[in-house]
Amino acid sequence: MNVYILTLCIIQGISEFLPVSSSAHLTLINLLWNQPASRLEWEVALHLGTLLSIVVYFRHEVLSMIKVTLGLLKVRNWRSFPHDPDGQLTLLLIIATIPAIVIGYFIKGKIPPFNPLLIMGISSIIFGILLYLADIHQHRRPQKLTYLKAMVIGSAQALAFIPGASRSGTCITAARCMGLGRIEATRFSFLLSIPTVLGAVTLTGYDVFKQGIVLDWAAVGQAVVITAVIGFVVIHSLLSFLKRHSFKPFMIYRVAFGLGLLAFAYYKSF
Repeated sequence: MNVYILTLCIIQGISEFLPVSSSAHLTLINLLWNQPASRLEWEVALHLGTLLSIVVYFRHEVLSMIKVTLGLLKVRNWRSFPHDPDGQLTLLLIIATIPAIVIGYFIKGKIPPFNPLLIMGISSIIFGILLYLADIHQHRRPQKLTYLKAMVIGSAQALAFIPGASRSGTCITAARCMGLGRIEATRFSFLLSIPTVLGAVTLTGYDVFKQGIVLDWAAVGQAVVITAVIGFVVIHSLLSFLKRHSFKPFMIYRVAFGLGLLAFAYYKSF
């Protein structure tokens, strides 16, 4: 594995779970390395690594949701499913995933050409400030996550189609606006990424198969493991950090990062 691929693994593992936009950071790395967009096989490896880290970290929740869902094979469990905590969480995730699927279907291939650095810079700043404003908006007591709120969060997730917006950032922003605590909002954002990333792995993996790309399985496996390990550490570290701190440092970073991208875009225009 060369330094370029290793850098992609590190950046993906860190930025996928922080509310800072992994796509913007990966695009910047490609520009700095004078590389085109990452090849499909590496996209699969990076997404598979982040998926693995989420599933392993939240293994108890995932196994419980799978168990209660398989229980639907017994007709008598259908009525109790929405009232079971694990069944309710499963329904919340399904409901929150639907808006991104619908919106993604209609806008896929219809986004006009744009200056990626300019758009990423602007969206990094705007969505970073929105995250901070949502975070400091205090509720008298933590609000319960309902099906309607899950759909709103899922709709906000669809904003991640804007380069630089950050999937986790938009989800957390929406969740905080509706009164969820920092930890609850972040955990739901992480769990919501499971179907999203799984879909990305499936679609990109199909493209790899369709194009007949020959894989270096050893290198791909290394990329998956490295990304997964880093992602696992980042998930744990962020949840621990948010027990005592706010999202303010991420807002500051996003504004600084966005200004840097705008400066870089201005430099590249000459």
